[in-house]
Amino acid sequence: MTASAHLDATVVEARRLELLRRIAESGGAISPIAEPQAKHGYRYGAPGGDVETDLAVLSRQNYLEARFFDRVSLCPKCDGCSLNVREICPGCRSAHLASEGLFHHFRCGYVGIPPEFAQEADDGYRCPKCNHTMHHLGTEYDRLGKAFVCRGCGLVSESPPVEAVCLACGARTPAENLVSVIAFNYLITSRGAEAVRRGRLLGDDDEPVRAADAAVYRRTIILEFLIHQMKRLAQLSEPFSVMLVKREPGGTDAGGGDQPASHLTRLKGCLRDVDLVGQLADTLYVVVLPHARKRDAEAARRRVETEFGPRSPFALTVAEIRERKDLAAVLAGLAKRSDGE
Repeated sequence: MTASAHLDATVVEARRLELLRRIAESGGAISPIAEPQAKHGYRYGAPGGDVETDLAVLSRQNYLEARFFDRVSLCPKCDGCSLNVREICPGCRSAHLASEGLFHHFRCGYVGIPPEFAQEADDGYRCPKCNHTMHHLGTEYDRLGKAFVCRGCGLVSESPPVEAVCLACGARTPAENLVSVIAFNYLITSRGAEAVRRGRLLGDDDEPVRAADAAVYRRTIILEFLIHQMKRLAQLSEPFSVMLVKREPGGTDAGGGDQPASHLTRLKGCLRDVDLVGQLADTLYVVVLPHARKRDAEAARRRVETEFGPRSPFALTVAEIRERKDLAAVLAGLAKRSDGE
């Protein structure tokens, strides 16, 4: 690496470390802010001209966890987000549509918009199909949902197509052909917090992340342990179990106070030396219990519940992994728990 390239890399690393530090100091999360003038409609409230790229890179490197915030539709021609989305006539493609209610004549089954039914002097309506007069709503005719009438060509449509016009370049695109990007919230991970504490980005050899005075493995490492356990299951027919641990906001134990550091230390004290704890999200952990059946996992869960008492800061669930689909169900549950934080 040339001296110039090394200097550039050092500047980028310092910028990304500073971004992590700002996120940590602002509560551990950064969210997009609506900004109509921004390229994709959102911006992040942090200094620097390449914040989105830095956030994405830090997320890929597991310093941040990306969570869905919004999906932004874009013009496929110019990549702009200034779109006028509206229904159009399926015949002439005009957007000059009016919403009308529908009449349904029970006698002949005809369904049409009110202007098609001539109004009689006695407040009745004459059906354009069978020419009979309708007087009584509910017994002779009914009002249904709405339809769209084109003021240009007169075509009636119950489900007209939806089209977007780009206000920047003028391109007209069917709604189903729009492209989109995802805007994310970013939460600092235990690896990110460790980088801030050390004052440098971590190398691949900085594996166990010490979170709150307890040896808690970062997400990628604990997932590797899970994969290893699955290989043992496949080759040695050795079932294992997992315990999902959700730290409840504001949860306290008998000692009082919300102290994640001591909580994790006490949690590990209820486990075997071979059991591994990993942090998957800000308040979500998984415990891998090697060579443990469901009854062993339940016994571990009861030990934790006894340790913390009825006001435990943790919500616990256990599952025995006997085949691949069992782990798939656990991972699906993890995704739901992570989204619900």
